[in-house]
Amino acid sequence: MPNFQPKSSRKGNNSRKEAGASPVHTSTAGGRSEKSLFLHADGDSFFVACELTKKPELKGKPVIVGEDRGIAVAMSPEAKKLGVTRGMPTFRIKRLFPEVVILPHHFDLYNEISEKMRQILSSYAWEVEGYSIDECFARVKPSEIKYFGGEKKFLSELKNEIEKTLGVTYSLGLARTKALAKQASKLEKPGGAVVLLTKKEETDALKRTPIEEVWGIGRRTVPKLASLGIATAYDLVNFSESEISRRFSRPMLELKKELSGENIFEVESDVDPRGQKSIQATATFRPASADPKVIWRELCKNAEDACEHAREIRLVSNKISFFVKSSEFKYREGGVKLPLFSSDPGIVLNAIEPEFPKLLKKKERIRSTGVILENLTREEKVPLDLFGRQKEALKRSSVEETADKIRQKFGKDSIKRASSLGKKSAIAIRKHLL
Repeated sequence: MPNFQPKSSRKGNNSRKEAGASPVHTSTAGGRSEKSLFLHADGDSFFVACELTKKPELKGKPVIVGEDRGIAVAMSPEAKKLGVTRGMPTFRIKRLFPEVVILPHHFDLYNEISEKMRQILSSYAWEVEGYSIDECFARVKPSEIKYFGGEKKFLSELKNEIEKTLGVTYSLGLARTKALAKQASKLEKPGGAVVLLTKKEETDALKRTPIEEVWGIGRRTVPKLASLGIATAYDLVNFSESEISRRFSRPMLELKKELSGENIFEVESDVDPRGQKSIQATATFRPASADPKVIWRELCKNAEDACEHAREIRLVSNKISFFVKSSEFKYREGGVKLPLFSSDPGIVLNAIEPEFPKLLKKKERIRSTGVILENLTREEKVPLDLFGRQKEALKRSSVEETADKIRQKFGKDSIKRASSLGKKSAIAIRKHLL
């Protein structure tokens, strides 16, 4: 039977917000849009690809990772072509394929690249789930697809940024359901970008997918399905629903529905949102701009969104990171320490503003900004100071909480903070750039 459990639909938070627990997830606000799409990203030969970012001289050569395990855990395409398979003992590989380079694991490197990948995806997608170290799911709003000029351009730009920024490739799949997105990402590995939105595209993909390669179908279940004449994902979709219900447990029926285009499985956020270590809010904007006021306005939105999410789950922060990303995918980041714990965007922005100009270069066009609330602490566990300043700082958030209620009732844009730069601040930044 499928080796995963379905995720129930649940209300999340805003599209700019990313819960920074490890693995990183994002949360979303408001109910789920029925028209949102699902994305699956699957790292290609992930461990090997990560190693090659540190050893570029090995690119194009047969390489495996697993020296410390004594077996091949991950193989480059060149090693696979030679006949190296997962689990093959390294002593045998050395004897049969002496040209293969065998490397040990470096999990810190893999985790670092995995987290950076999810951070990139969070600026494109609504909600991100770290499914494993080399895989993640996301939900994508129609407005985000439209922003990039359509599904294929959306995937193309995402792939381009991943490869330029991280030096690794991911195979991407975009579809109406989580299970279809997972299957789509497998169809053109490595480095594929497959969109399954029409019935014909889905049918063709399902016919091409052997039942043993369907997400969640275990090896013990394959013979039972085969005995029923189910050899492909397409066969499963068209098999009698009543018979599936009679012969298998509920996850199999739900998988069948997912492959049929019915949304059952959700992108899953943190089980305990109050246990996360950081909250990130980031967004890409168009057109890219070299105007400090435009860039600051976008950073202000990030701070407001991150703080709003923190208030929703009663968390506060005293350490803030922020970054800008240029049109050439170059990152620059800064950080500040708050004197008190807070979820007030005014306090956060006042701390960031003096450091903000240091991130900008004259005439450099910025396409994305982000704010990260770190060292998150539950409001009720914040240590109070002798003079009551921390208690007073927590009370100040009541104004923002009132604004949150107005937004919930009348819409997100019904009340906003003045997020553009004041004249004095704008002059200070211009002087820095001159």
